[in-house]
Amino acid sequence: MNNFTLFFDLGLRHILTGYDHLLFLLGLIMVTRNWRSLLSVATAFTIAHSTTLVLCALDVISIDPVITESLIALSIVYVGIENVVRREYRGRWMIAGLFGLIHGAGFSGHLTDLLKSMLGMGQIWAPLVGFNLGIEAGQLLVIGTAFPLLWLLRRYGKEREIVVEVSRVIACIGAVLIVARIWGLSS
Repeated sequence: MNNFTLFFDLGLRHILTGYDHLLFLLGLIMVTRNWRSLLSVATAFTIAHSTTLVLCALDVISIDPVITESLIALSIVYVGIENVVRREYRGRWMIAGLFGLIHGAGFSGHLTDLLKSMLGMGQIWAPLVGFNLGIEAGQLLVIGTAFPLLWLLRRYGKEREIVVEVSRVIACIGAVLIVARIWGLSS
C-alpha cells in the first residue's frame, strides 16, 4: 500500500470516528436550507481546516493540543446553541471557516508525528494530500447521508423540532467535552 492510500485511509477513519468533528459538522449542516448554503458552509470549513492542517503538519504553526481540543468542543457548543436561538443563518459559512481553522489543527494532531519521519525523506506531500482527501471523502459521506434526511424532515414539517432537540444534545455534549478536555479527562 503506497503512502497516499495509507494516509487517505487514515484520514477517512479519523473523520468517521471523530465524534467531535461529526457533531460540529452535523450542527453546521442541519440548518442549511439548500444546496447553495450547504456548499458555502462545506467549502469554507474545508478550506479553513485544510489550511491549518497543512500549516500544523509542516510545523509552521503549533497550538497546544489542550487548547485546540477545548476550542473544538467550544465550537460544538456554539453551533448547538446558535441552532436553538437563531432563525436565520446568513453568514454561516464564516462560522464554518473560523472554527474550521481550529478543527484543522485538531486533525493535524494525529498526523504530525507520523509525518515528521517522512519529512526528512522528502515524502510529505503524498501522505498529507492523502490524509486531507480522506477527511474530505468522509465529510462528503456524512453530508451525503445527513442532508437528504434533513430535507425529508423539512418536507414533512418536522425540521424545527428536530433541529432544536438535536442541537440541544450537541451543545450539551460539547459542554461536557470542554470540561473533560480542560481537566484532561479525555483526549
